[in-house]
This record gives sequence, structure tokens and C-alpha cells, in this order.
Amino acid sequence: MSGTELAHGTHQPSIAPPEETWFHFIWLLTQHTRFPIPDWLFLCWLVIVALVTWAWWTRRNLKPVSTSANQTIVEWFVETIEGLAVSAIGERGKAYVPLIGTLFIYILSLNLIGLLPGFMSPTSHPYVTIGLAIAAILSVHFIAIKELGIKGYLMHYIDKPLLGSILTVWMVPVTICIHIVSEFAKVVSLSMRLFGNIFGEDVVLYQFALLGLAAYGFFRSLVGLPAPFQVLFPFQLPIALLHLLIGTVQAFVFSLLTATYIGMFLQHEED
Repeated sequence: MSGTELAHGTHQPSIAPPEETWFHFIWLLTQHTRFPIPDWLFLCWLVIVALVTWAWWTRRNLKPVSTSANQTIVEWFVETIEGLAVSAIGERGKAYVPLIGTLFIYILSLNLIGLLPGFMSPTSHPYVTIGLAIAAILSVHFIAIKELGIKGYLMHYIDKPLLGSILTVWMVPVTICIHIVSEFAKVVSLSMRLFGNIFGEDVVLYQFALLGLAAYGFFRSLVGLPAPFQVLFPFQLPIALLHLLIGTVQAFVFSLLTATYIGMFLQHEED
């Protein structure tokens, strides 16, 4: 039963996995306060604290020559994200490696934490993915203003060739409207793609786990297996491996699109 169902005192069957985790007691304690804390929100904060702690620990233990697996993986990851940023943005993309890398690591952690028993994937909740998409697009616009200035940023919404002829200048308002709508469409695209994929994977994983329980109960009653053979059928294991792959791909796509949107602003000005 999800936090919303608890708050309203209702319980209806659902194909989706329940939104109860090991930290559900926090929702029970705060549901009648002004700022209730659902499980998915607390897990978002928990992941932030864990990543900040890991980054602080890694920074303190950096050495000129890599002697640990952790530092080797970090160095490889930074080089990979830097290559991604340069390919999508250009040489100026190196300055935005921290933003793109942070988005990837954070979203990947949110996607995969649901594989742990007693946890859920916060990105299977639309509020989380919409918030991430808004934060990413706002970051893109702040970067565009910083790099191009207010005038250059505003000129992005106008196709400059339209200003060269009196016959096409009337299309400027239409062009501005199209660009504004496209920015809102980016938020919808980023958020719904991430939400749909992770939510779908969580549903399939949950249903296959239930199938394993049902098969266990059926064969136990039918065959009468002895105690050493009374084990659950891990039907959800292949789905968990698929979730691992899809969670990684979706985090990569989100960060890649963010880098691409930054490059669209900056390259448009260069053209």
C-alpha cells in the first residue's frame, strides 16, 4: 500500500510495486504534518548524502598515482564524461563536466537503488523525474546566459536570417513561440522518458517476483517438496539484470541530452 493510500485510508489492488520501504516509518510520522516526507523523497535525500560522503572521501584519498580501484574508476569516469561533453558541446564543454557527471551518477543511483531489498527506485515516481528535468533545463538556460550574455541568449529565440528581410520579419513572433514550446517539450521528454522506463521495469520486476511466489506455493502444495527444496523461483533475476542495463542507459541518455541542449545554445550562437 502506497503512502497516498495510507493517507486516504484506501487500498486498491495495483500492478505497480508498493511504495513502502525500510524508511516508511518516516512517512507515518510526518503524514499529518505540514511537510510529509514520502519514501521516494527520503530516498532521494539519502542518495544525495551517500554520494556527497563518497565524493568527500574520494577527494581526501586522491593520490598523484592511482593506487586504488576507486580512484581508477573515478579517473576513467571523469575522462569518459569529459569526452562526452566535448563531443556534444565543444571545447567549452570541459567546464560542464561536473554538471553532466553529477546528473549521470545521481540518476543512475536513483534508478538502481530499487534493486536492493526493501528499497524502491525514486525515478519510478513522476515528481522526481519532472524535478530532475526542470533542474537540468534551468541549468542549460543559466549556462546559456552566462556564456552568451542576455542579448545573445534572447537572440537564440530568433532566427537571425529572418531579420534580414522585411518579407520574413513577420515570422519572428512565430519563431519565438516555437522555441518556447520546444523548451517545455524538453522537460516533458526528459521526465516522461525516464519515468516510463524505470516505472515499467519496476512493474515487470514486481510481477515476476509475485510469479515466483505463486509458482513456489503451487509446486509446494502439488508435489510436497521436502524442506531443503522449498526455495523461491527467481523469475525476477533476468528482469533485474535488464533493469541494471536500462537504468544505466537512461541515466546516460538524460545526461547526454542535457549536454546536447547546452551545445545547441552555444553552437547556435557560433553559427
